[in-house]
Amino acid sequence: MIPACVSAALTAFVSAFFPITPVEPYLVALAAATGYSPIALGVAAAVGQTIGKTTLFLGARGAIRSARLRGWIEAAKRRREHRRADRCARAATGQAVVGDSTGPNPSAARTGAEAAAGEVRTAAAAAECEARLSSSAAHIDSAETGEARTDTAAAATVRESRRGPFAPVVATGRRLLTLLDRPSLAVPILLLSATTGFPPLMATSIYAAGTRINLPLFVAACLVGRSIRFIAIAYAPQLVLG
Repeated sequence: MIPACVSAALTAFVSAFFPITPVEPYLVALAAATGYSPIALGVAAAVGQTIGKTTLFLGARGAIRSARLRGWIEAAKRRREHRRADRCARAATGQAVVGDSTGPNPSAARTGAEAAAGEVRTAAAAAECEARLSSSAAHIDSAETGEARTDTAAAATVRESRRGPFAPVVATGRRLLTLLDRPSLAVPILLLSATTGFPPLMATSIYAAGTRINLPLFVAACLVGRSIRFIAIAYAPQLVLG
C-alpha cells in the first residue's frame, strides 16, 4: 500500500511540471491493478501534485518580485554600453590626432594629398564611432521597449487563439484567470481549476503568483481540489467493474 501511494505521489509531482505525462491514466491503472483504497491513492496523488504546483507558484512569485534585481541588471548593461561608447569616442579622437602628426616624411611639410588622407582617416574613425554609438543607443532603446514588444506579441497570440475552434473556451479561461485578482473569487477559481482542470492548474498557479493570495490559501485550495479530482478518478475502475 505504501509503495503504491509513494509511486502515485511521485508521478503526480512530475506531472505538475510536465502536463504531457498526466497522472490520471496512471492512477486509474494503479487502482485497477492493486485494488487499494481509492481515497488513499487519490490523496497521495493530490499531495504530490500540490507540492509541484506550489513550487511553480513560489518560483513565479519570486521572479515577479525580483523586478528590482532585473532593474539593476539593466542599469549595469546601460552603464557598460555608455563606457564602451566613451572609449570609442576617445579612440576616434586619438586616431584623428595621430593622422594629423604622421606622414611619409615627418620632417617635411605635409602635402595637400597627405592632409586629405588624414581627413579621410579622421572621418572614417568618426563614422565608426558614430556607428557604435548608434548600436549602443539601439540596445538601450530595445531594453526600454522590451516590455512593449512583449505586450504586442501577447496580443498577437490572443488574436491567433481567437481564430481557433476552441476560441470561446480559451476566452472563458482567460477571463477566469483575470478574476484571480479579486480576493473574493481567487479561492473559488483555484478550487474550480484544481478540481476540473479548467482553467489549467499550471496557468492558474503561475497567474495566481502575481496576485495577493497568500501561500496557505493556495496550498489548501489546490490540495482540496486535487483530492476531489483524484479520488473520483481512482474510484472509476470500481464503478466500471462493479
